[in-house]
Amino acid sequence: MTPKPRFAATLIIGCALAMTACGTPANNTETTTSPDSTEHSSPSPAATPGDGTFVDPSAVDRSDVEATAEAAAMLLHSWDTTTDATQTAAAIRAKSLMSKEWAGKQVEPERNGAQGDWLEPSQHQAFSVPSIVPAVGDTSQDVGKDKAIRAYNVQWNWRTRDGHEPLDGGQQHVTIYLEKHGGTWDVVGHTFG
Repeated sequence: MTPKPRFAATLIIGCALAMTACGTPANNTETTTSPDSTEHSSPSPAATPGDGTFVDPSAVDRSDVEATAEAAAMLLHSWDTTTDATQTAAAIRAKSLMSKEWAGKQVEPERNGAQGDWLEPSQHQAFSVPSIVPAVGDTSQDVGKDKAIRAYNVQWNWRTRDGHEPLDGGQQHVTIYLEKHGGTWDVVGHTFG
């Protein structure tokens, strides 16, 4: 009766080896593209978002509330389809202008909320070129000597890298909330509307 357990063990090992040899596409070199993904050419390893045209947060005069708010509004709308997976990548680039608490809340989602809007720009390896004007109304105000609110209307178009004409972009209203700590203005919140 001892041969039966050996036979069973051999049969189990044989089946396991056969299943492993078959593999799945995930274990092989075959790749698939999900229907939600956006295909575009990969940038060179030294690619700089916006080809260096985006606001440099380290060059912003943080003692000036207007300079800090304007830089934040511009950066929040500075996207590069060759380096950014989502719109939140722009907010992540602006984290050095933010309070530690607000910067910690800038986390990229799994999907780009602007997937459809980025489809054509992605095909042309485009990046956004934003411009801002102060919003009309009384939203922008100094709440105190160390608190301020600034609101802007932001418009952008897309500059392509493949020689295609610039593409239409969009527009958005952004409100920036700031607080001054130790002579430096920090963005402590922002909303789009």
